[in-house]
Amino acid sequence: MKFRNVTNYVLDDTLRHLYIAIRKAGATLVAVRFIHRGKRWEADTPEEAVRLRKRLEEMDAQEPGADVRAEQQLRSESVWTPDMLWNFVHNIKPQQKKAVLALFENHSLWADGLAKAIGIDERALGGVLSGLSKQLRHLELKPSDLYQVHTDWSNGQRKRMFFLQPAFRLTADEVGWPEERKVQDAAATKRQRK
Repeated sequence: MKFRNVTNYVLDDTLRHLYIAIRKAGATLVAVRFIHRGKRWEADTPEEAVRLRKRLEEMDAQEPGADVRAEQQLRSESVWTPDMLWNFVHNIKPQQKKAVLALFENHSLWADGLAKAIGIDERALGGVLSGLSKQLRHLELKPSDLYQVHTDWSNGQRKRMFFLQPAFRLTADEVGWPEERKVQDAAATKRQRK
């Protein structure tokens, strides 16, 4: 007799029923996890996670040379090289590029704000993100290498916030993107007018 499998099913059902009961009571379950200096941290609410992260960053900022070490660590762990970044930004479609630019300029955006920045309806955002995922797969990257998504449930509604990965931003700053893109676009426009 396989009691082990039955026990797992009972536990799964119990957790599912507990979750449903909590949701019906109007409560929300949120676990925010992040890694800071190689250590995993967890908070119960987004607000608690923000406070904890700020406190950890304040403590890091007080150490001499902390900025340099953090940037060096980010560069060493990054999948983004200048060539990889240029291959990516030159192959993505216009709406996908608008999405990446919007995240680059705003650091983070809710799904409705990201859709507005791209100039599309929020329901069409999935198609743009799917296209970005395909472009990333061509480079053997994952969407999480470019951005992270935080999902928040409020009043039974799902809201998603998108964050651009710091490693992408660091490499983009290093190569001068999107500023160089603006210069190239201006030069191309000037040639077309002649």
